[in-house]
Amino acid sequence: GEMAGDPMCVAILIGLGYRHLSMNGRSVARVKYLLRHIDFEDAQTLARRSLEAQMATEVRHQVAAFMERRGMGGLIRGGL
Repeated sequence: GEMAGDPMCVAILIGLGYRHLSMNGRSVARVKYLLRHIDFEDAQTLARRSLEAQMATEVRHQVAAFMERRGMGGLIRGGL
């Protein structure tokens, strides 16, 4: 359940087709904000690229760039 509340993971989960997410109450507002600002097709592309990555650091950098391009980098910078 904690993965769904992590801003670094939300777009990937949505891109993989998850539609029901479980998280603690403190994460709900932030995740709702992210979901309102993430395009489904872009999330699918991110998920596909993440699955193709060879290293976890590649995935983190891809997600960070994805979020920065959408003006939401501040939500993840503390987690890098």
